[in-house]
Amino acid sequence: MYEMCVGPQTGSAELVWHVVARQGAGSLCGIELSAPVPGAAETNRHCLPCMTRFQQLLDVADKHGADKH
Repeated sequence: MYEMCVGPQTGSAELVWHVVARQGAGSLCGIELSAPVPGAAETNRHCLPCMTRFQQLLDVADKHGADKH
């Protein structure tokens, strides 16, 4: 399972939503996210590397699900 967490964008102070595995503190793009960020809910931007990796994981899961049918 995955959840969304706000943190800085790679190489920037801009806040973006990252995809994080529930059992880990690291985002799918590799940024370590620890404490909640003040004003976090005010961003509607998403980390493109996280979203790309998440889509890849969904595609793999979908392919494996299709193989079972």
